[in-house]
Order: sequence, then structure tokens, then C-alpha cells
Amino acid sequence: MKYIVRIIVTIEILGLIYGAYLVNTEQEILGNKVIGFSALALIFIVMPLFLIYRFKKSGNHSRTIFSPTEKNEELEDFMKN
Repeated sequence: MKYIVRIIVTIEILGLIYGAYLVNTEQEILGNKVIGFSALALIFIVMPLFLIYRFKKSGNHSRTIFSPTEKNEELEDFMKN
């Protein structure tokens, strides 16, 4: 999973660079499309994959705020102060 995320991030960054190159040359419309699709892919594909990978890797699932079975004392202390 780590390598998949790295490969996709690299491809998307290269897409952004290529889009910026196209904007600076004669093909401005195509460059804007490439930049837009690369940004959308970073937001809707790479970010969820990264978050899933990091959450599974951490192994500490007690960091979730909304756990109905456990009392979150840190949250209660924060709300009192």
C-alpha cells in the first residue's frame, strides 16, 4: 500500500508539472485541464488512500473521538475548560 500511494503521488506531481509546462507553452487550455485533473486526483484518490494507509498502520484506534463504548476523558476535560 505504501508503494502504491508513493507511485500515485509521483504520477500526480509529474502531471501538475507537465500541466504547468503546457500552460507556459502554446497549449494553455490543455495545460489547465491537466492541472485540474491532477489536483482532483490528488484530492479524491490520493488523500483517502493515504489516510486509510496511515490509520491502519498506526494500530492505535483509541484516537477516535466518537467511540461509543469508551469514555474519552481528554475530550471531556477540554469541554469543561
